[in-house]
Amino acid sequence: MPEPAVRIENLWKAYDGVQALQGLSLAAFEGEIVGLIGPNGAGKTTAIKIIVGLLRWDRGDVFVLGHNVLEDSISYKEHIGYMPEAPALPEYLTTSEFLGYVGRVRNVPKEQLPGRVSELLHDFELTGKAKETVATLSKGMRAKLAFAAATIHKPQLLILDEPLLGIDPAGQRMLKDRLVGMAKQGCSILVSTHQLDTAERLCTKVAIIHRGKNVATGDLESLRGQVHAGEHQTLEEIFLKLTEEAGQPEPEMPRRKGLFARK
Repeated sequence: MPEPAVRIENLWKAYDGVQALQGLSLAAFEGEIVGLIGPNGAGKTTAIKIIVGLLRWDRGDVFVLGHNVLEDSISYKEHIGYMPEAPALPEYLTTSEFLGYVGRVRNVPKEQLPGRVSELLHDFELTGKAKETVATLSKGMRAKLAFAAATIHKPQLLILDEPLLGIDPAGQRMLKDRLVGMAKQGCSILVSTHQLDTAERLCTKVAIIHRGKNVATGDLESLRGQVHAGEHQTLEEIFLKLTEEAGQPEPEMPRRKGLFARK
């Protein structure tokens, strides 16, 4: 069995004593598009921020691209791309300046960078905005620019938090086709979304997160089997059933000797 691109084991995280993650476990392999779905406050964004290194966790293990993040929290980051739910872009830069800046930060070879910027502006229909500042862009254009920035260095792992918000249907189709193409080339993709119909059509498998735990993972067929559903039952129906069944008293966090105690 190959090593997962992302492996989370028994992950716990609390904010001011309130548990956001309660023993979350998850794995994503090379070339998979894994959808993270769950109600608001389920812990999806918390898990994503831990994977990309924006949050420290209380207990559990996180492995990304073969790196134990607790032991090596830096080197793996050059191989990941990340698009948050509400990306903050520098409004004073033009779109081409912004992509050029990100490309330099991401160590895209100097001789390749102008071509890569032009390619992304063309692919995301932003060529006409190349010399205009980010401040002039619509919400949908900003989202496409943020996606382009997250992929400029051709990451091995791409992590997206609600990437389709504010994008028109044609733009959504373009991004979904892009994700499928990246996965076919071996990129591993984690997508947090509330758009269950999109997750059903796009993702290789989905992980249903509820109250900080992974209550079910698999493709649509295997999820139907877990709930003894018929072949025509949708992901939305399965999701509602599983999250309803998971509505049980919250477990207590295991005792530990100190921060990041091993299992």
